[in-house]
Amino acid sequence: MPPPKPPRRILRKLFFGSTCIGLGMYAHSWISGMSMLGPGIEILDVGEGGLPAELETLEDAMSTAIQAAAAVNVPPMDLARAQEILESKSGYSVTPTAVGHTSQLPSNLPCEDTWSSGAFNYFDNEKKDWSEWAIFDGHAGPRTAQLLKQFLPIAVGEALWQARCLDRPYTPNDRDVFATIQKAFTSLDDQMINRARELIESGNVERSEIVAAAATVHSGSCALLALYDPKRSVLRVANTGDSRAVLGTWSKEEGKYVAKPMSKDHTGFNEDEVARLREDHPGEESVDPNTGRVHGIAVSRAFGDARWKWPNEITKRAHDFFWGPSPRPNEVIRTPPYLTAEPEVAETKIRTGARPDFLIMASDGLWDVMSNEDAVACVQLWLDKNKPTNFLEKQEDVEVKGSPAFGMGKGGSVPLPFGQGGSPTFTSMSDLSGDDDTYFDQEEKCLKWRVSPKHFVNEDENCGVHLVKNALGGKRRDLFCGVMSLQPPLSRNVRDDITVHVLFFGVDTQDLTNN
Repeated sequence: MPPPKPPRRILRKLFFGSTCIGLGMYAHSWISGMSMLGPGIEILDVGEGGLPAELETLEDAMSTAIQAAAAVNVPPMDLARAQEILESKSGYSVTPTAVGHTSQLPSNLPCEDTWSSGAFNYFDNEKKDWSEWAIFDGHAGPRTAQLLKQFLPIAVGEALWQARCLDRPYTPNDRDVFATIQKAFTSLDDQMINRARELIESGNVERSEIVAAAATVHSGSCALLALYDPKRSVLRVANTGDSRAVLGTWSKEEGKYVAKPMSKDHTGFNEDEVARLREDHPGEESVDPNTGRVHGIAVSRAFGDARWKWPNEITKRAHDFFWGPSPRPNEVIRTPPYLTAEPEVAETKIRTGARPDFLIMASDGLWDVMSNEDAVACVQLWLDKNKPTNFLEKQEDVEVKGSPAFGMGKGGSVPLPFGQGGSPTFTSMSDLSGDDDTYFDQEEKCLKWRVSPKHFVNEDENCGVHLVKNALGGKRRDLFCGVMSLQPPLSRNVRDDITVHVLFFGVDTQDLTNN
């Protein structure tokens, strides 16, 4: 049996402004035109009930203040403020043999993406403990993604422990390990979907309880989870949805890092997914070949999204009596479920040495504008100037506190305070000369831009910030500041929420973290 679950721990940053209080990216100094004071950081121990009441109340107050401030004042974004926004939602995670650089840029209000990093501390030995990093890309609201952040890593860790997968002899592409991860994903989704359905059908509890339970499945979320076994240098990636993981691995023949996909996008443009849906639903045309949508939704695998998993009569009852979304039109939902939360799992041996591997994990907001190859080239450019552990060498006077650790034992990966990087060295005005590589997209009816290494700039300490900035314009400062100035809801027509982990393997952080 696994050890008892510890209380969840949440890293909280509070920003205090003279006009409004902000959470995350939307606590922009440019909303009020005033600088924000320094952040305070604390760890909150939270039981199984979720966020404490005082934090939920504070979060609601912050959200209201942010929306009011944004409606009153939307000044243009200059380069310094755009940089501040990216850095305010960036950070790091540390294990003995790997470090992660993380960045997030919301577009929705509230942001529908969230992420996690931690460790399965069942061995009380950091060199054996598996590390995890995850990205949860929500849609139709943030509720499902937030629930997955709270429960999915724990569910996977406990399932692997109970199945003796964490310490069993290594077998390449072990089907038992893969099946255990897949079962943990689908079991959690089944619990969410079935619990809400039971309450809606019975109606035997308070209406508020039914509404709250259904909220977690009216919205939906993709899930991308990376698990690293440092003892065997094995990386496993489980993916449900259209977030993506890409390994950068050194090619002696080409003299550069090359891209190795570690996941497949689960959309109607994936021929394997189209074939699966045809086999599961014979005689039905579930996928629109022009849009790749499955009865209107952009992904073919996801958590939640009950309208594609319940019979129409359940969705209609939820709509008629509990304010849920209406059933899909034209009675297209005939033989549900059409979506599944089952992930595809990929595995690889991580190469270390002089040119160690790295992994890019990102929600589709990044991949909408950047190719796998350009993302890997962008990280290689960053490595030409930076070491992944540079930030640790600057942290001698900074107090570091633990992050979520699943299992028992000492703390897991260590997140450091956000925004600790130095000021960037901005490029000159001469970089603005020439074609900015923009075009008007006739299908989406908006201005778009092409991403290419010729537009990349290398000026950020955090590699996640570096990736996001170059995806949104790079050295094309006018384009970058324009894209960053867009406010919700219009911003959603141009860019999606973006969340990025860049994981660097083959590093030794022991001496740095001990100091």
